[in-house]
Amino acid sequence: MLVALSADMEGVSQLSKAREIVAACPEYWETGKLRYEEEVAAACEGLLAGGATEVVVLDNHASGNPMNISADALPAGARPETWNVWDLPEHDVDAMLQVGYHARGGVDGFLSHTYGLDLRLRCGDELISESHGRAWAAQTRLIGITGNDLHEQTLGSLSGTPFLVAQRSAGHEAAEPAADLDAIREFARTCAENAGIVPPVDVPGRTRLAASMPHGAAVEATMCEGGWSRTGAVEYEVALNSWQDARGPVGAAMLAAFSPVMEAWSNDLTSAEKALAYDQVKRERLGAAIDAWAAASGPEWFTERLGE
Repeated sequence: MLVALSADMEGVSQLSKAREIVAACPEYWETGKLRYEEEVAAACEGLLAGGATEVVVLDNHASGNPMNISADALPAGARPETWNVWDLPEHDVDAMLQVGYHARGGVDGFLSHTYGLDLRLRCGDELISESHGRAWAAQTRLIGITGNDLHEQTLGSLSGTPFLVAQRSAGHEAAEPAADLDAIREFARTCAENAGIVPPVDVPGRTRLAASMPHGAAVEATMCEGGWSRTGAVEYEVALNSWQDARGPVGAAMLAAFSPVMEAWSNDLTSAEKALAYDQVKRERLGAAIDAWAAASGPEWFTERLGE
């Protein structure tokens, strides 16, 4: 049984500060990356003990990618891959386990968001999270999720998926651990053992995908290039024949959502040395922006321009 472990960082049990998730910040290298790797490795060990013959780890956390999870941090039988979740149907994956997942944007949970800072997505009538988007893209069994407590409570159409609360929110800015590595390892083992009785996820067919973000008026060009049509002051919509059609629009929305911090962002911070040598002004600007974002949760849906 080939299992894709889709990993994200904000729902990792031992993380509690916003700067731990950003590779430009010292906190990421001091505690964030190590704790992320430990949790993913424990889940891999559980999956292999429960019957997985191979585990492919997909690092779905943006900052530091693709070096957030080092190959030597994983047990034998598990390996990192750079496969895109949208391409998983081509790789004959039998199941997906999601590790370290956070609540969708607009939920007052630790660092909650949907693919990008202050982005909101609605598929049909449902506000969705990254768990939805990645499970639907994979088109396979979602055998379990570990992560934030408020994520479990707001899963919507994914409710009923086996879930281990690994982290409890104290608002949008802070969290505390709710499970240790042994609990994560045991949960993953049970998920693998029960994988055969889990049906594939119900993937949306023809539908409409909507997006909103507080700076939506400033990113119209990016959104329209990605296939979106503007429907309000800060809102957009696109018609889908299937969820696979969402790949381009979601990518464009991610780019648009990160636009307020792109000037300070770098995808080349793949070592502590590179992070230390990074432009100090940009590093502090990015850290301050992340701190400000963490301090405010925001509404479930944006309808007005930023500052109005």
